[in-house]
Amino acid sequence: MSQIRVVILSSRSIFAEGVASRLRQHLETQDVDVIDVRQQNALAHIVDDQPSTVILDASDPEVAIGDWLDTLLSALPKLQVVCLDPLQDRMQVVTSRQRPVGQVDELIDIIKKNA
Repeated sequence: MSQIRVVILSSRSIFAEGVASRLRQHLETQDVDVIDVRQQNALAHIVDDQPSTVILDASDPEVAIGDWLDTLLSALPKLQVVCLDPLQDRMQVVTSRQRPVGQVDELIDIIKKNA
């Protein structure tokens, strides 16, 4: 298995920082970055990082107004994108396959399998 690298795209919400903290604990890696969506070079930073998974903070209005999904999948075709919204009781995983997840353990399994 290759190294697990995860990027969370958010405007640095407490929610996104909490997700990053939980992932670092459960994945036993420090290779989880939160990138500020308002950063001018956010997309270039993500492409340079070559993550296996990008988590979009779907509750963040700054993320919601961008065309991140199409742009990310075009730049990184093997990328797995997770749309995570604390207001919903589910997560959306976007790749060539779609799978609903409801628990942190399911999210961890998806990230590990794509690494």
